[in-house]
Amino acid sequence: MTPLKRLALLMPLVLSCALLLSSPAHAHNRSQSFSSWQIDGNHVQLLFTLKSREVTRLPTDQGESLEQLLVEHLQANVAVASNNQPCLQVTPFNALSANPGYLRASTTFDCSSGEPPEAQEQSSPVTLRIDSFFQQAPSHVHYARVALDKQPAVEYLFTDSVREQRINNTVMTWNRSVYHSAAQYTGLGVSHIFGGVDHIVFLLSLLLLLRTVRSVVLMVTGFTLGHSISLSLAVMGWVIPDTLVIEALIGFTIAAVSAENIAATTGAGRKIAYSFALGLCLMLLLSIFVGLGLTPITLIGLMIFTLTYLPLAKNSAASAAMRPLLTVAFGVIHGFGFASVLLDMGLPANERWPALLGFNIGVEIGQLLIVTGIAAVAFWLRKAVRVTQVPIIFDFSSALLCGIGLYWFISRSYAAL
Repeated sequence: MTPLKRLALLMPLVLSCALLLSSPAHAHNRSQSFSSWQIDGNHVQLLFTLKSREVTRLPTDQGESLEQLLVEHLQANVAVASNNQPCLQVTPFNALSANPGYLRASTTFDCSSGEPPEAQEQSSPVTLRIDSFFQQAPSHVHYARVALDKQPAVEYLFTDSVREQRINNTVMTWNRSVYHSAAQYTGLGVSHIFGGVDHIVFLLSLLLLLRTVRSVVLMVTGFTLGHSISLSLAVMGWVIPDTLVIEALIGFTIAAVSAENIAATTGAGRKIAYSFALGLCLMLLLSIFVGLGLTPITLIGLMIFTLTYLPLAKNSAASAAMRPLLTVAFGVIHGFGFASVLLDMGLPANERWPALLGFNIGVEIGQLLIVTGIAAVAFWLRKAVRVTQVPIIFDFSSALLCGIGLYWFISRSYAAL
């Protein structure tokens, strides 16, 4: 089959995938919520925060507001205990004002019930129990920041399998606090990349064209360098990314890399670049005349990129040679995506760098595990299938991933509608 015929067969598949895929537009934005706890003696204050869309997962009666749904859900799924006895909830959950797109609620607990008066001024170990949203979304992650008796706040992670955390009343030294933050955020980094479907799809699209260990190492190094730079810039507050734009661009990176894979095997990079540019031009007209989607400057930049980069992918060797530079550039975009969860929950002021380093290490661990798994599957496939079937599998996989990327790019570009 000639390259032109292969391209003619692949493009309808790409468009079909883009139109028919039913994956969530916000695959990167995993289900998550946050809380801030202040424990002073036997008095416990709680502030619970999450994005409004999380509450839409809950079953509702007609006429109930999102605030009412949240309050009722938290009332039934959040508890505090001390010395194996439930603490008295002094006030029911109360909805508070919040930033657009977010909901907040607060409550207080008294853990002195049943203790003699002389012991009520001293805090006992407290156990926090959070069952909220795990039934609706098993992949849900809750991040709790706990400040105990005026000590520096410490972060705890709650997952479907870890719904309780015991808060000891011992003074945490600086070294122990730093180690705790680094360890917590390392686990967060691992779970974040495994929960970010679009990051996994991006790594898969990158690996499809690579054939040697050296090329894989260069790819991983470039991606690490890129996302480490942007993650640090965003978390330290030196760059403030637009989350909606970043989410759309992550989808574009998947589509662009997969399209480059197709261009490298068909030699039709220029035709593919023109097709991408035409679609971006239509989006540009919508942006200029209707005010919908990404900004004109963003779309013009993507058009320039596709028209200059994709034609350079004349064959597999040329594409593989450019791949390290591409992974650095696209790694910067994904790094801003990684930063979104840290910006949502914040970093401990006294352990910002250990927490950031721990999160980055966790992302790298997760990335290496994913790359190793994909490489093992690819090795098995090469042994299991006939040589003549490899190009068919490669072309189909690239077209499928390109369709997924296009779907995420287009749907996220108009997510605000």
